Amino acid sequence: MVSQRSPILSDRQGFDRRWFAPNLENVYLPVTGQDVADAWSAAITNGATPENLQITSGRHCYENWVYNPATRFIIDTTGIRDYGEDPTLGYYVGVGYGNWDLFRMMNNLYNKIIPAGSCYSVGLGGHITGGGYGLFSRQYGLSIDHLSAVDIVVKKNSSSSPELITVTAPSYPDLLWAVRGGGGGNFGVITRYYFDTLPTAPTKLYTNALTIPWSSLSDPTAFKEILANFADTANQGQGGPDPTWDILFANHHAAGSIVWAYYSFDVPNEGKTGSDYEALVNDRWRERKKQIQEIVKTSDEPGPIRGHPWHGDSSSIMSGNTESTVRNFTFLEGVQNANGSGPNRFGKYKSAYMKKAFTPTMGDALYTYLNSVPNADIDMSSSLVQIDSYGCKINTVAPTDTAIPQRSSIMKLQYQTYWNNSSIPGQDDPIQQQAHLDWINQTYSAVYQESGGYPDPARDPTNTVEGCYYNYCDNDLNDGGGVDFAMKLYFGNNISRLSTTKASYNAESWFKNVQSIPVK
Repeated sequence: MVSQRSPILSDRQGFDRRWFAPNLENVYLPVTGQDVADAWSAAITNGATPENLQITSGRHCYENWVYNPATRFIIDTTGIRDYGEDPTLGYYVGVGYGNWDLFRMMNNLYNKIIPAGSCYSVGLGGHITGGGYGLFSRQYGLSIDHLSAVDIVVKKNSSSSPELITVTAPSYPDLLWAVRGGGGGNFGVITRYYFDTLPTAPTKLYTNALTIPWSSLSDPTAFKEILANFADTANQGQGGPDPTWDILFANHHAAGSIVWAYYSFDVPNEGKTGSDYEALVNDRWRERKKQIQEIVKTSDEPGPIRGHPWHGDSSSIMSGNTESTVRNFTFLEGVQNANGSGPNRFGKYKSAYMKKAFTPTMGDALYTYLNSVPNADIDMSSSLVQIDSYGCKINTVAPTDTAIPQRSSIMKLQYQTYWNNSSIPGQDDPIQQQAHLDWINQTYSAVYQESGGYPDPARDPTNTVEGCYYNYCDNDLNDGGGVDFAMKLYFGNNISRLSTTKASYNAESWFKNVQSIPVK
């Protein structure tokens, strides 16, 4: 019989202090896939409904999909921590692990890499099925691009019981397609992932960063030139694999500066290995630095990095030498250095994919709102727009090959605003909260005013935007036209197939939230 317990206080809160489940009654603690099926059945016996039963892995969710007043039962998959190598399906790993566990196991035990996010505390349960990407994705693609099978517990309809099945391309082609990007909980409870054709782990990771003080950006012109330069850099390597990942941490003016971070790693490309390859990496960084310094005055002081990954400041990735060479880590050490999630804070997030450079309207809006203060008493120093380079190997996959259709973008944006206070769990400062929500919503609407206030490719005359990322969920997208509008931004034309598939495996829409894939 699966273990269960009355909730302890920590069971009620996610990795976002905004979200709390005050009415939670029971927590189920499976350690196997069959335990999940038994837990689901037990919850139904105890009064669970599709709306009040939720699942969790790493407890990360940008919205209140799991931790909210309606939640009475949670299946916590933290204990599902098996791993190994199946002779037919490939390497496998249980969903109870986090991203750092995944990198450590695959490197130390198998000398392999699964391209995934770096934040240590993000659980694999939702991260991978939502797509899974990070600093190795331009070279190796998304996590789901290597996914060969899953074990998943499904409850097909009202007359069926939860059952554990192994999903492969020959046995359940529609379901395997759907879980490759369709998000956690939409089709059931995934308990194990299988991966094949995994690349050998790199040997080294190289990093550096450049600080751009806001005092050097007295008008929008230089700021927009930085944005244009970043887009040009992100566009390099498109059409095939690329081992570099740049991030522009466009911090609010209150943070004092913005930061351009650079990550690269060794892969046998361009005919260079060893010291020759390191020289190539250094040359690339020097060229970035030269181009930036032709636009704006920079600083040798560390700047704030408070997004994802969270470094606190850039001192841990800067080389600290006058030759502008990169910092040299072993691969695993470098991943660990980049695996920060930051403290558990109150936060709000939004996302966007971009197929090309920022339009002048976008650049002006970003500049305006990164310099705006909603209230003189509100600390905006942990508010930012994080711009990640994207594409390359990701874009060699067709938009319909997986549930994720965004296979043409060169940048991926994550809007973030954080605040903190001494409120007890389950409470917040309403004035502080509203100021941050107003800022991020107004920023987002202004940046995408050319496409109706959202990164909606259907309304974008400039053909710049490509929708949103489901794992960076944003309930406010429903305001643009209900859940169907949000689904189009997340999944494009793939939403129809996702809805049809869900009707076959989760017709009652268990683990329901305000942005669950509709059953149609």
